[in-house]
Amino acid sequence: MSHRPAITVAELAERLGAAFSGDGARVIRDLATLEEAGPETISWVGTPKLMPRAAKSRAGALLIPQECSPPPDRAVIQVADPDAALIEVLYSLAPATERVPAGVDPTAKVGPGAVVEGAAVGAHVFIGAGTFIGEGTQLHPGVYVGAHARIGRDCVLWPNVVIRERVRIGDRVVIHPNATIGGDGFGYLFREGRHRKIPQIGSIVIEDDVEIGSNSAIDRARSGVTRIGRGTKIDNLVQIAHNCDIGEHCIIVGQAGMGGSTSLGHHVILGGRVGVKDHVKLGNGVQVAAGAKVYNDIQDNLVVSGTPAQANRRNLREFAAVHRLPELLRDFRRLLRRVEDLEAVTGEASR
Repeated sequence: MSHRPAITVAELAERLGAAFSGDGARVIRDLATLEEAGPETISWVGTPKLMPRAAKSRAGALLIPQECSPPPDRAVIQVADPDAALIEVLYSLAPATERVPAGVDPTAKVGPGAVVEGAAVGAHVFIGAGTFIGEGTQLHPGVYVGAHARIGRDCVLWPNVVIRERVRIGDRVVIHPNATIGGDGFGYLFREGRHRKIPQIGSIVIEDDVEIGSNSAIDRARSGVTRIGRGTKIDNLVQIAHNCDIGEHCIIVGQAGMGGSTSLGHHVILGGRVGVKDHVKLGNGVQVAAGAKVYNDIQDNLVVSGTPAQANRRNLREFAAVHRLPELLRDFRRLLRRVEDLEAVTGEASR
């Protein structure tokens, strides 16, 4: 693990602004679960109920809630929120991220009128005419940026990202390899026995602090804009169709897909493989469980699941009822036989 930085328990506690007990000079090089941890590893305890497992762990150091009593034989850092503190621990132990050297690589192609001063432009990058790249932004090798696009400050575009013409990207946006931003929306009109392409002449606006995963695709609008709100995080292999309007601080998990003109409020969560029909509106704070299919508007703060998506509690009740169908069918057949027997007896008596 020589590629990882090392940090002592005391140094880590100082970064976290937290108290520690035990051996502050113990060196930490990695993080692992309680079961997998070793002497140079720190592990974490999210809730007090996990403390018995922590006592049996081989972890050299533990990150535990403030309300828990530290084990006497272990280096321990006590924090108010172990899950949040874990983020800083990971940053402290992460290997250095590959950065693009400052300036423009000689193999890069920069179109006329493009502004790239202060950006880092890697090998074989293409930047179209009239494009603006903000200071501190890194374009890794193979990135394509079309004409008259605008990318803000301190962004990171990993290899082979495609940014099509006229796309607008804010500050501190991260786009992972092979994502395509601004491809044509999927629009055709069937006339005279063939599909006629509908021109997609709009654009895309991606606001500040958005992150977009590998191999995701966000389509430009037919007219107007496709918008991704500030702070939204998009996983790998996500499809966002033309004219979608995604609110601030949403989470969209892998293989989710949205039809054209879908609207999401702020703080919406779409689980993995969720499908949302075109022209559907999801309110603020909506949570859609993995695999659900959304065909109708959903009001604020609802948790939905299933196909078609409906309130999660109702869906779970229906799911449980379906599992009872074989038992209910057996009961029904038994009752039917009893009714037939009673009818037979009654019929004989009446004769």
